Amino acid sequence: MASGMEAVAMDCEMVGLGPFRESGLARCSLVDYHGTVLYDKFIRPEGEITDYRTPVSGITPQHMVEATPFAVARLEILQLLKGKLVVGHDLKHDFKALKENMSRYPIYDTATDMLLWRKANLHYCKRVSLRVLSERLLGRRIQNSSSGHSSVEDARATMELYQISREIRGR
Repeated sequence: MASGMEAVAMDCEMVGLGPFRESGLARCSLVDYHGTVLYDKFIRPEGEITDYRTPVSGITPQHMVEATPFAVARLEILQLLKGKLVVGHDLKHDFKALKENMSRYPIYDTATDMLLWRKANLHYCKRVSLRVLSERLLGRRIQNSSSGHSSVEDARATMELYQISREIRGR
C-alpha cells in the first residue's frame, strides 16, 4: 500500500457481450479520498450486449442510448488514474474490463487485505465480498437494491475501507 500518494477509488459495472457473455465495461465510477465523485459515466462497450445483468449491474438498455463510447471513456478514466493509488475491491475485473494492465498502477485491493479481513473477523474465509466487509466494518448495507449495484456507492465503500486499513497500519 503506497502511503503519501493520492488515492482514487474505482468501481465498474459490466454487461455480457457476444454469445459467451464476456464482460464488457458499461459504467465506471471514480471517487477521491473524501468520497467526492470524480467520474461517473455509462459506457457503451465494444461488441453486442447480450446480457445487461441488470439485477447486479443496474444497467439497462436506456443507459446505453447516450453512453460514452468505450475508447473515449477508457482514455478519460486512465488519465484520472495516472499517478494515483487505485483503490477498489477485486480490481482485476475492473482493469480487465478497461483492457488495461493492472501492474502499471499502485493498487490497494480490499479483496486481498488480510488485516482488514481480520478486523472484520473474516480471516478464516477464502474470499470476502465488499458487501460483507461494508456491513462488518462500516456498519452499512450496500448492494441490496433490487435495481442493481451502485458503482459510486461501492467505490465510496472501498475508499472508506482503505482508510480503516491505513488506521490499522498506523498510517
